[in-house]
Formats: sequence, structure tokens, C-alpha cells
Amino acid sequence: MNVEAAVKLDRIYAPQQQRSRDTVERVLREFVLMLAKKPFEEISMAELAHRARIAVTSIYARFENKQALVLAAHERHRNEMIGNIGRLLDPARWEGDSIETLVHAVMDAIIADWRSRLPLLRAALLINDREVYERAAQILRYFSERMAALLSPRLAGISDNEREHRIDFACRAATALLQQQLLFGEVEPGRFRISEAELSRRIADQFLATMNGANSSTAKK
Repeated sequence: MNVEAAVKLDRIYAPQQQRSRDTVERVLREFVLMLAKKPFEEISMAELAHRARIAVTSIYARFENKQALVLAAHERHRNEMIGNIGRLLDPARWEGDSIETLVHAVMDAIIADWRSRLPLLRAALLINDREVYERAAQILRYFSERMAALLSPRLAGISDNEREHRIDFACRAATALLQQQLLFGEVEPGRFRISEAELSRRIADQFLATMNGANSSTAKK
């Protein structure tokens, strides 16, 4: 894991020597692994220090508190997600595909990526940290911008301003449904349990309906 993204943050104190940088890498790696096994609030600095093979004081020498650990790990996640979104939504990748095919495939990819990061994303959503929320918002705004650049040329009969707003709201609605899954975890929030495949399909259908004013026939093939 590359520590460069994390040490630019105010609450993570930059290591000067390679040995210290390796320690920060190890702490963040172990922290993310622990998140996959237990909730954020159950992780103790003592246990993290034991797993990272360092003293607790060494963690506090680099991280202000446990929230700073989430912030550092999420900063790295933000950079990775932005890179993934840029590659996923490259217009050249979708030449010749219908807008329906494109949106369904994109939602499949986004949900699969979120699923692989689920423990960290859940912790980021629940710690009530403004800086973490701002970084999550940056991902959503970038997703909206890239989707607009990809989809706008395929939409007919809609003004530029309305088109931008519809795509942005569709992105926000899709993200809200995914965040609901993060908040509730294994608890089913609705009356009916749905599979991940069905969730992806329904989110894509809702995206298309929202973007096209509940009428996907306005989309150009």
C-alpha cells in the first residue's frame, strides 16, 4: 500500500524515514484487515498495535486517533476509486453499446467494487467525520461528472442543463441505495430480501428512469 495519499492529511503525521513509512503502511494494512472482521468501534489501539508489531505509542505518533486511521484508509480508497471510475467510464470502452447495456454494466462494476471495500466504507459512513464525508462526496461528484460526459451525447430531446441535473440526481439516488446497504449491513432494510444481482439490476433500472424522466425510450441506442 502506498502511504503518500495518507500523509498529506492534517491528522496523519508524515514519517520522514523509510522505516517509519513502512510502519505506517503496516498499521493501515492491519487496520483494514481488522475492519473486515469486526466493527470499527470494537477495534482497540492495543490490538492494532499487537497485530502491527509495534507499541501503541508508535501508532499515536503517526495518527491522531482511530478516526484518523479511517480517514487515512479512506483517502487511499478515494484515490483508487477515482482511478477506477475514470477507466470504467472511458467513452472508448462503450462505443457501440446501448445506453441500457452501458448503465447496467457500470452498476454491476460499481457494486462489485463497493462490495470489495465494504468494511472500510461502512466505517467511513458511521464515524460522523466531516473530512471523511467530504472525500466520499468528491467520489460521488467525480462519478456524476464522468457519467454525464459519457451519457449526455446519447440523450436526445433534453436541454443541456436538465440533462446534467437528471444524471447527477440519478447518480445520487444510486449511491444512496448503496449507502443504505452499508448502514444496515446484514439486516435487510426492506420487506423483501434481494440478491446483489437483483440490487444491481434495480438500481440500474432506477438510474435509467430517473435520467430519462421515467421514460427510457428517450435514450439513443
